[in-house]
Amino acid sequence: MRNMDQGWRARLGWFAITIAVALLAACAAQTRLTHTWTEAAFHGAPFKRVLVIGFGEDGATRRIFEEEFAGRLRASGVAAVPSYTLASGVNETDLKKVKEMVAHSGADGVLTTRLVGIDKRVNVYPGQVIITPAIGYRRNFYGYYSSTMVIPPTTYNYDVVTLETNLWQVVGESLVWSGTTETFAPEDVRKSTVEFAGIIVTALRGQGLL
Repeated sequence: MRNMDQGWRARLGWFAITIAVALLAACAAQTRLTHTWTEAAFHGAPFKRVLVIGFGEDGATRRIFEEEFAGRLRASGVAAVPSYTLASGVNETDLKKVKEMVAHSGADGVLTTRLVGIDKRVNVYPGQVIITPAIGYRRNFYGYYSSTMVIPPTTYNYDVVTLETNLWQVVGESLVWSGTTETFAPEDVRKSTVEFAGIIVTALRGQGLL
């Protein structure tokens, strides 16, 4: 009898662990494309050489972002140049420096990404009461013996990072594509960038821009 009780408690323990893992997975880094715009009047050839610019604070994060994004473009057959290899401390208001980088890169397209905002969110997962089946247990005074496990409510705090990515044609300095993304709980910059770049590149290829 004791072995059966221990067996069910072990199963309940694994069930609780499974639920916890599922809840954590729901808050794992995930990127989704929330909005896109394409210039309908653009009928040029796919871009062959793209300058990748990550606007924001200069440093390791910018280098990782640009290098990983450039690597994803190269894997898709597009020559890509990370802007950090040309200049440091670039921001979206420094048009002169951006134009200098474009000229030095020899790119026919410029892909820029900027931070729109960071939204702090909270998810509350309700508690659960799990009662084991009574099959195979002996009767006691109140009925068949059973086990109960109570999983309390769980609260998760996480960040949602919103980015805007634009693809510009160098000739004429015209915007040909724009996309907005949301990334949930990005803790690993490199991993999040790989996922993010994959989504953006897939969208651009779907529009025939790469």
